[in-house]
Amino acid sequence: MEKIVTEEWPKWPVITEEDVQAAAEVMRRGELSLAGGGGELQKFEEEFARYQGRKFCLSVNGGTAALDTGVAISGAGPGDEILVSPHTWGATVGCILHNNAIPVFVDIDPRTFTMDPQKIEEKITERTKAIMVVHIYGIPADMDPIMEIAGRHKLMVIEDCAQATGSKYKGRLTGNLGHIGCFSLQASKNLACGEGGAIVLDDEELYEEALLYASHPSRHGRAVSEHMARYADSLGWNFRMFPPAAGIARVQLRHLNERNEIKHKNITRLFEGLRGLPGVGIPDLPDFLEPSYHMIPLTYKGEELGGLDREEFISQLREAGVRIGHYVTTPIYLRPRHQEYSFYTKGCPWTCPYAARLVEYKKGDSPVAEEICQKRELTLSASPLAQPCDKLIKQVIKAFKAVCKKFAKRAKAR
Repeated sequence: MEKIVTEEWPKWPVITEEDVQAAAEVMRRGELSLAGGGGELQKFEEEFARYQGRKFCLSVNGGTAALDTGVAISGAGPGDEILVSPHTWGATVGCILHNNAIPVFVDIDPRTFTMDPQKIEEKITERTKAIMVVHIYGIPADMDPIMEIAGRHKLMVIEDCAQATGSKYKGRLTGNLGHIGCFSLQASKNLACGEGGAIVLDDEELYEEALLYASHPSRHGRAVSEHMARYADSLGWNFRMFPPAAGIARVQLRHLNERNEIKHKNITRLFEGLRGLPGVGIPDLPDFLEPSYHMIPLTYKGEELGGLDREEFISQLREAGVRIGHYVTTPIYLRPRHQEYSFYTKGCPWTCPYAARLVEYKKGDSPVAEEICQKRELTLSASPLAQPCDKLIKQVIKAFKAVCKKFAKRAKAR
């Protein structure tokens, strides 16, 4: 296949002189470590909380730290179970295991790739403590029924918004729908500062628990109420953010909506160009979802191309210059650590004395997720498209058309 995409893919994140100066100014002030909070960290936390429409924000050093803290303050611990999607990045589930809780997997909706609300209640037991909702690719999960189920069963809802900063569900931002919103600010994400993360929430007691769990004790004294002060000590995880990164994050936040809008227009043009092509399906999302795509999910339909292997299809597109692959590859529960019950020593958390049962993981548990991972998933990076790139979009569409039509014609000739 000849190379069709000759345009350079835009670099991401977009770092301008404004970002450089913001980080430099923080360093000039000597704010290389704000163990006690305040300074640039406080400014970012206030601005991000305001953007999200939340009362509280705690900055941390990454999305994994945010999720780890979210699970910890949900009250989940040894023997408790947390419902989660199998179609996600490993850190989502790893943070459940970090807290010695047990992941229980709920299959996904084939339209949105997110947790299917209709399959939640059958997974709830008396040990279920929380639901970890993943807005994968930046597509919001269907939160209203999830919150209704959580309310009836008195479960905490943690949103994994690592890929969904700026996404909306029925007009409301992700991270502002469950009890706890967890974000990644890593360099590939929609809001990128290099390395960083954030937790947003409204409950003051949960916020104080997050401070005690994730921040340095020098921050506890002025931030924790009297009845929580007895827990202020040096046993926390010190997940604090690097202050110059907070300076960059503040600049990136000012441009987030504008860049997400550019990305939305570019991806809309891409989808229109791919619509109806044999072998490729574009997302068919409900109107009430407004994704701020971190990745562009496509569905491979090899049966329309004579049963062409997905890897060969990907190889041909790459030869044509398209940066394409697949993201999840294997549902989390079919990976070795879950199949072998091997995370901490001696089978913990699955076989620790607090566990009420041995949660089993086997092929066929989440058939939708399994089929998508094994046969259907195609992904392109979306974040770089948050910049004008009309010529690139046209070339990517042209490359897809060339590859799809080539193999559709070959299949028809058989």
